[in-house]
Amino acid sequence: MDTLNYKCPNCSAGLTFDSKEQKMKCEFCGSTYSLEELDKLAEQQDTVEEDKTEKWKGFEPEQWQSDEKSNMAVWNCPSCGAEILDEKTTGSTVCPYCDNPMIMPEQFKDSYRPDYIIPFMKSKKEAKQALKAHYEGKPLLPKVFKDENHLEEIRAVYVPFWLFDLDTAGRFSYEATKTRVWEDDDYNYTATRFYHVARAGKINFRKIPVDGSKAIDDTMMEAIEPYEYQDLTEFNMSYLSGYMADKYDQEPDELTGRVYERMEQSVKDCFEASVKGYATVTPKQEKVTVTNKGEVKYGLFPVWFLNTKWNGKTYSFAMNGQTGRLIGDLPVGKDLAVKYWFKCHIPLTIAMTAIVTALRFMGVI
Repeated sequence: MDTLNYKCPNCSAGLTFDSKEQKMKCEFCGSTYSLEELDKLAEQQDTVEEDKTEKWKGFEPEQWQSDEKSNMAVWNCPSCGAEILDEKTTGSTVCPYCDNPMIMPEQFKDSYRPDYIIPFMKSKKEAKQALKAHYEGKPLLPKVFKDENHLEEIRAVYVPFWLFDLDTAGRFSYEATKTRVWEDDDYNYTATRFYHVARAGKINFRKIPVDGSKAIDDTMMEAIEPYEYQDLTEFNMSYLSGYMADKYDQEPDELTGRVYERMEQSVKDCFEASVKGYATVTPKQEKVTVTNKGEVKYGLFPVWFLNTKWNGKTYSFAMNGQTGRLIGDLPVGKDLAVKYWFKCHIPLTIAMTAIVTALRFMGVI
């Protein structure tokens, strides 16, 4: 049996008859139409369909470039029927028309299924509060920015991370010094002893996080670390509902350089921190060797992205969706910077002038 279905001209969702308003109503976008309006819209649609073969004069449709096409995907909202153009790396999102959470399991079908996920622990409200708190205690931040900047966009995104296991060995040598100062009636003495300090050992790393998305700022992702792994849980698709999620577009082998860079710096810091009790410590020889490449796991970590606009410029911030750590760039008021410089340096200049004057008076200089 044939069926008749009325669709909303605005969002393509189904229309129902509202007995109170005596009109057809869309429950998704809230639009209402009288029966006469729907008849007219249907006639207009028929006219358009009849004229489809006639092209607009001077219009030559521009084709998508191959690189653009390869990164593009069109999704249909199962709730309101809207077609959404998005990047192919998007694994879940929210329909901009009806706020319906959409998960695209196809995005994970031809790639690795995530092993782990850290669920969002911080809400949108907490992200906004963290941004306001970030403005406080910044002497060079213009007050007008606090009052007038407009939060243009806030997104909760599961960012793809590769988690690397590495075993390493390190061998280091340092030049260290100890200083002794004393005086007698005639002279002040300073004695400096030099030491050769050697360190060697092994350090094993587990789950070094490196984001696997080309579109996301690597420095920003490292700045909002660390993530606390006690909340790391097995991946379940239901965690994505209501949030955006990106799929990786960088394979683990492409990120080896970044993994080694992070590992090497951590090894250096760890060994140098073990050299204690000296006045100065200067590295002389450093050698870090990867003794074993371990497992690589795939995880999704929560991040809040916030963009504010002020004076025609966009300022971007990122907040760890688990711990609440927020970072981002802020404008600097030039007049405030000048005042701050004078505030810090004038007292120092006056003090130095007084010391020099006193020394001259005493005949020391």
